Amino acid sequence: MTAFPATDNEIAELRAMVDQMKSQYERRIQDLESRLAKAERDATKAATRSDADEVPLEQADRIASTESQPMTAPPVMPPASPESGKTGLGALSSGNAFNPQISVFLDGNYYHDGIDGEGATLVGLAYQPSRGADQVHDHEEDGDHAHGLTENGFNFREAEIAFSATVDPYFDGSLFLAIDGDGTVELEEGYFQTRSLPAGLRVKGGKFLSDFGYINRQHPHQWDFVDQNLPYLNLLGPHGLQDTGLQLTWLPKLPFYTLLGVEGLQGNQEIFGATLGDDDRAALELGDTDDGPRLWTAFAKVAPDIGINHALQLGLSYANNNQHQEVQEHTHAHGDDDAQDDDYEIEIHRSGLAGDARLWGVDLVYKYDGGGAHGHKSFKFQSEYLRSIKDMTITSSVHPEIIGSRRTFTTDGLYAQAIYGFAPKWTAGLRYDVLGMTNEISDGGKDAGFGSSDRWTFDVTWNLSEFSRLRAQYAHNDILVAPGERERFDAFYLQFLVSMGSHGAHAF
Repeated sequence: MTAFPATDNEIAELRAMVDQMKSQYERRIQDLESRLAKAERDATKAATRSDADEVPLEQADRIASTESQPMTAPPVMPPASPESGKTGLGALSSGNAFNPQISVFLDGNYYHDGIDGEGATLVGLAYQPSRGADQVHDHEEDGDHAHGLTENGFNFREAEIAFSATVDPYFDGSLFLAIDGDGTVELEEGYFQTRSLPAGLRVKGGKFLSDFGYINRQHPHQWDFVDQNLPYLNLLGPHGLQDTGLQLTWLPKLPFYTLLGVEGLQGNQEIFGATLGDDDRAALELGDTDDGPRLWTAFAKVAPDIGINHALQLGLSYANNNQHQEVQEHTHAHGDDDAQDDDYEIEIHRSGLAGDARLWGVDLVYKYDGGGAHGHKSFKFQSEYLRSIKDMTITSSVHPEIIGSRRTFTTDGLYAQAIYGFAPKWTAGLRYDVLGMTNEISDGGKDAGFGSSDRWTFDVTWNLSEFSRLRAQYAHNDILVAPGERERFDAFYLQFLVSMGSHGAHAF
């Protein structure tokens, strides 16, 4: 095969790219030298003020480290100039032009509960009246990747592969793939983000985790506990609000961090705005699935300045799915009065319901930087409240008198958790989560209420380094599995998390 010689333009373009990369690295080296000099000056000043109080070596390291800057609201980089990433010949000069950042996260655990390994599944099936029998998402049958589908013994939850790069001066791109223990590959996220829109605007497009609430956008390796909290797990499903569509955010120029955003998403959800298959829709007279986008969200996040070592973020979110379908089932036993139990014939009656779904969310996150090495004495408190309301109409039933009547299903949930660094690289966490403080059906004339599910969780985490983590977790669960039926059990996790490759800093 004959190799074609490079043209003069190509040679000039490559030469310009190399010069640009050299310039970038020189600026980075100068910046590091400047930060090192500042760290040395600060250490000298501290020693001069008090000969008895020496500045520890790790404090000087913290001064030079970007990881322990004073706590502030989530940083947002100003949009890059469209020309700043080009050479004189219009070629890309970014170091990521041909080499995106690649990272791999390995997530596995040992699990044990006292009910034959069913506990990890039950916590995601806590009873709520709007979740009919056919609405349970069966990951084993359809091959979907499921966070938290665990059995007694050793489990490999997932390997997550992340790619991210600056595509050009106009777009960033990210891709997240999850591979479960059976080798099934799933696209978790794949999206672009704009870099150079004016007035603090940014557009994201593709498949992504919604910015609804706080924890929804986090991947499992970012969680402070092994498993997801009860409200998110049961009101949104194991994947949370994850969908395909567009997001528009606005960062106004205000004295404090404020982010406003809206999203238009296709609406293909597991629980919040679920739709049934073709056969069920036809049999239950539910009609066709509407064209997307069907799911709309809006959110606001505010982070007032409360001091150098403190950070606070408050959030309010709303979501509306224009179409929600589900099946409600009940059974009838037929037989003579003198018949034995085995002689009764059980008949299952199915009713179809269609309508829309709304979800409100309020979140609060507070962080304190204790100033100790490797997170020692640092503290984090995090809490969210979700409230789901589904307005449904009965479209089909064996009882014709109820066809056309309306039902409103309301279920809410709350979690609150605290994490404290009790020693360098060691944290302890406590979480309380509850589903169903309100857990009712209303038909306009009367309400039927059900109980709640809750649990207490305690964990200890050892962050051996930036790239590896070990965690032990214990939980006491009290789960409502059906009206009047509860399952109480203890569950224990021992988790490992390992990351390989470079990856960007996590959001606030």
